[in-house]
Amino acid sequence: MRASFAQFLAFSQDAADNRTFLAQGKLQMPVLAFGGEATFGPGIGEVLRCVADDVEDAIIPDCGHWITEEQPQATTDLVIDFLRRAR
Repeated sequence: MRASFAQFLAFSQDAADNRTFLAQGKLQMPVLAFGGEATFGPGIGEVLRCVADDVEDAIIPDCGHWITEEQPQATTDLVIDFLRRAR
């Protein structure tokens, strides 16, 4: 349990690190933002546009939080298609 929750203890340091990185400018490479339809999918693109200029967002249908477990083929297809186009 301690290891599982330790990630939350790092949030304040993550925020500080992210501000430092963002001060250098937004990411310029293509970024794929995807999430499950039943969870954060509809908002993930908006969040990533705060740190990247070239964001493509997608929602994995019939999916919740555990995207790769719930919809492995849809996730794989999405990532492969993105990588092929982003060359």
